[in-house]
Amino acid sequence: MPTSARHRHYALAVLTLVYVFNFLDRQLLAILVEPIKAEFGATDTQMGLLYGLAFALFYATLAIPVAHLADRHNRRNIVAVAATLWSALTVACGFAANYWQLFVLRAGVAVGEAGGVPPSQSMITDHYPPEQRALAMAVFSSGTFIGSLIAFVGGAYIAQHYGWRMAFVVVGAPGIALALLLRFTTQEPPRGQFDAVSEIDSDSRVGFRETLAQMWAVKSMRMTLIGCGFASMAGYALGYWAPSFLIRVHEVSIVKAGVLVGTIGISCGLIGSLIGAAVCDRLARENRRWMLLMPTLSLALSLPLIWAFLYWPQASVSSVAGYSFPTAIWFFCLGSLVGSWWAAPTFVAVQEVVAPGQRTLACAILLFVMNMVGFGLGPYLVGAVSDFLAPEHGELSLRYSLMIIMSAYLFAVLFYYRAAHEFNLYGRIAATPVAA
Repeated sequence: MPTSARHRHYALAVLTLVYVFNFLDRQLLAILVEPIKAEFGATDTQMGLLYGLAFALFYATLAIPVAHLADRHNRRNIVAVAATLWSALTVACGFAANYWQLFVLRAGVAVGEAGGVPPSQSMITDHYPPEQRALAMAVFSSGTFIGSLIAFVGGAYIAQHYGWRMAFVVVGAPGIALALLLRFTTQEPPRGQFDAVSEIDSDSRVGFRETLAQMWAVKSMRMTLIGCGFASMAGYALGYWAPSFLIRVHEVSIVKAGVLVGTIGISCGLIGSLIGAAVCDRLARENRRWMLLMPTLSLALSLPLIWAFLYWPQASVSSVAGYSFPTAIWFFCLGSLVGSWWAAPTFVAVQEVVAPGQRTLACAILLFVMNMVGFGLGPYLVGAVSDFLAPEHGELSLRYSLMIIMSAYLFAVLFYYRAAHEFNLYGRIAATPVAA
């Protein structure tokens, strides 16, 4: 039975709230880098591994078999079980006795979170007609901004007053209650209810290798996967190290860094994501290539603004209503505003070139690229380059390291632009022969 408009909006709200805590649990570590590093005596490279590789290796790898399962079974139940697991293990991170225990627990959080995003995005695509999907996906993607905001502001406050361990406990516990809310108050939507292909046709599903081969055979998807890898590598690197950059280079407190990156910077990202998706939906009614032209424009405009944020002099200070802060944060805000347009249209583009029965798996493949290349490598490379430059540049090594890694946006722009001119709509993959 098709879901009502009222229920689809409610389901989107609950899935978004679950995603808020998914990203809150994940992003909390970014604001806790300095106190954890000090207590455990870790290097920047180790902290980059803790945030990136420890998480991405399990998250990206397990997301694929979980997505394969979700394309055949109840997606709502899978998300609910996953949310319970990652929330419980986030609480356990607060009791880690050393760096390696925290490393293992972070890997456990990744195991749980592997079952969150792909089934959720597949449900949203089946809840909404094509002309509403970019905005619906942007609402869901707002969970990354809201979760990061709470992580940076709330996590910083808890860490400063009660210690970094308590921050993990406080943000992890509510996820279990949300998992129950999702399980018992939302419905599993019919697959493909708004698509040209019937639900019966969509039930003839293929596996991971076939889906990957079909996606790779379509040039627009091949270019999109590569462009998304470069974009996410730079984006995750900046998102993780921005608070530490402000603490070290601009000498602000952990709470002030959390407020600046969270309340100001991420709020701009959230607003930009929703505005960009609404504009993209409108433009794409006439030309679906805007699903990939929007990311091209977003990243091209964002890069110079982020470079300005990183290179702006430390001595330059602004003040609003008596609250002083580094002038550089204005560029971070503008960069976040326009740099947040790319993610939601990317997911919609990938969802639209596969059959309804392949959507969860296609999303998992895209997330595999984003997380292994972006989440896994981005923060680690910044830490490694920073450690390498530290003997000569001291605390400024983090500035130069971030500027180098952010250059990945240049390659992302190139590949997205090429992908936009090759973009094919739904049905192209299903008609693509795959060599045995």
